[in-house]
Order: sequence, then structure tokens, then C-alpha cells
Amino acid sequence: MTTVQPSKTELRTSIRTARAAIPEPVRREAAISDAAGALGLTGVVGARGVLAYGAMPEELDASPLVRRLSQSGARIAYPRVCGPGELTLHWGDTCELEPGYCGLLEPPAGSDEASLDEIGLVLVPGVAFDAECHRLGMGGGFYDRLLAALPATTLKVALAFDEQIVDAVPVEEHDAVLDAVVTPSRIFRRGKPVTDRP
Repeated sequence: MTTVQPSKTELRTSIRTARAAIPEPVRREAAISDAAGALGLTGVVGARGVLAYGAMPEELDASPLVRRLSQSGARIAYPRVCGPGELTLHWGDTCELEPGYCGLLEPPAGSDEASLDEIGLVLVPGVAFDAECHRLGMGGGFYDRLLAALPATTLKVALAFDEQIVDAVPVEEHDAVLDAVVTPSRIFRRGKPVTDRP
């Protein structure tokens, strides 16, 4: 019997619905747990330039990890939409972020720009992920273009709820593969066995 894989649109809808239903206390715990898991990954602590993101209400909040990295000396940058499918990177702080394109939290216009080669770690948002570290985004292609342009040595990590992990993300040739995906119960690393977390 053939199993029909959901389309990207169907998967986005179902995972976003599941993600939005997660209670706030569980969200806070997941953010703290994911931060602890990510800090154990090789290359995360010590990254001098970190590209973070301002989480939308349904997304996992990366700020607990961002605070820890900032305290350890990392410089934090955030993306800003500058055109269709295009991002610029700017140094900033979460208190400086303001609503921009489609309500996304962005650095203010005129913030100091960061170059791709100054970024050693990217915290990558996404809707769904699989055990091979494939990512399904919102569909705008912003991060696919950004990730393709990064130096090969840049570490790409996603923080996610367990509800965002699926059997297989539908992938196309241009879709980027991440180095790791961290959830409260597991850590997925490209090309390595899945690690269950205590």
C-alpha cells in the first residue's frame, strides 16, 4: 500500500495548528530545555557572531539561548526583510526589535549591518523538521537563500517543539539542510544517530 506524503502546504497548516495549540507553560519549558540542549552542541558556545530571530507568537522562543550566548561574549544579529525573498543582517538586541514585514520582529532601519562571514551560528526558524535535519519554512524562501549564501563552516541549528518533527519533510533541490535540530526530547544531527534527551 502506497503512503501519500502531505504537500508542503498541508504540512505547514497541520504543524502550525499543532504548534499554536501548545500551552504557554509548555512553551516556556521547551524554550529553556532547547537552550540547554543547544549549548551542548559542538560549536554553539564560542560562536562570536550569532544570527537569531524574533519569535512569532506560535514559534519556539530562542531568547533563553540567545541570552546565554550573549552573556558568553557572542555578538547577536537579527535579519531584516529588504525585498522579495531577501534578508539583510543587523547587529542588535531583542529590546530594539520592532514589527516589520508581515509582523516579523526586525531590527530598526539603519541598524549596523552584519556580513555573512561574521556569523558563526545561525538559529534557524521553521515550521517542520525531520530526523535528517531537513527544514520546512513558511514558504517565502528567505532562509533558503540566506543559508545557501553562508560559508560552509557556519553552524545551522533549529530549536523546535517535539510537535514540529515529522517523518519526512518534502524537499526540493534548493532546500537547505541544517546541522542540528534540538527539541525538548531529542537532538537530531545531520549524518549522526538521534540522541534522546533525559
